[in-house]
Amino acid sequence: MSGASLSTSSTLDAMDAQIVRCVQIAPRAPFSAIGAVLGVAEQTVARRYRRLRRDGLLRVTMAVDPRAMGVTVWTVRVRCRPEGAVGIAQALARRDDVAWVTVYSAGWEVVFNLRALNEADASDLLTRMLPKAAPVLDVSSAAVLHTFVGGGAADWAGLRSVLTAEQEAAMGDTRPSREPGRDPGPLTDEDRALLPHLQIDGRAPVSTLARLTGQPAHRISRRLDALLASGVAYLDVDVARVLSGQQSVLLWLSVQPGRLAETGSALAAHPAVPFAAAITGPTNLVASVLTEDVTGIYGFVTGALAAMPGVTGYETAPALRQFKQAGSLVHGDRLVPAR
Repeated sequence: MSGASLSTSSTLDAMDAQIVRCVQIAPRAPFSAIGAVLGVAEQTVARRYRRLRRDGLLRVTMAVDPRAMGVTVWTVRVRCRPEGAVGIAQALARRDDVAWVTVYSAGWEVVFNLRALNEADASDLLTRMLPKAAPVLDVSSAAVLHTFVGGGAADWAGLRSVLTAEQEAAMGDTRPSREPGRDPGPLTDEDRALLPHLQIDGRAPVSTLARLTGQPAHRISRRLDALLASGVAYLDVDVARVLSGQQSVLLWLSVQPGRLAETGSALAAHPAVPFAAAITGPTNLVASVLTEDVTGIYGFVTGALAAMPGVTGYETAPALRQFKQAGSLVHGDRLVPAR
């Protein structure tokens, strides 16, 4: 199994992997559409998807993108006393505006993604709450300037081999088109009533959302289309790490400014890289790399990374324990079921 592949053990067979990929491409696609692309019955897709979700292997969530509202997204490194890192990570993971919480290095560094919907909340966490926490030794925050890969549920190349090019294109056709210039207007009280249910299940049917919120189904459908098309809201697809069985390593890179875009694009094209972004700070590029085991990072550094002439320095940090993915809490190697 290469760094690009997904494990097809007894936990996940070939059809499960195809369903996961279809959901990555079009997170709210009907089971009937997925079945048509794969050539299987709608009921088969529905049954398998529900099992994957129930078993903590796959989950779709929806969230508001702070960048669409003019608010900064941050990648934050928190150095802690080793005995306090787990408590800090758990507290951060419980926050709705925090994603991708992981303990790295020797168990003393917590790294997370902050997606607060206003600058005041972000500032409060970064400049007051975290620095005052007893286990915290240091907080370093980097603004995300540009995401090369990892900005969309289907970005990562690691699953592309499970579908044919024709199937990939067919699933892409079921996904609503993006209209970045479209202005859906400010978030409304109805949106705020709707979004918590989609944070639990990003595939919740419109009929279910109508019942839960008391809003007309046709209005919900139109509003979802507007929020997703404009980029104000986005869908994330969390896949449990047990399915890949791979080691995650974070790379902090120093790259020559003139080669930053080139290097970021090269990383994004590598099947072992699910996330890469340009950031502020002493290092200007951060990337997540998946390898067979922690020793596999040597091959990546001496091979793929060494072939990128713009890189002038790097730091590696192996992941020890993950507490949260994009929208899902993590227990062991599974996603925690939504409540």
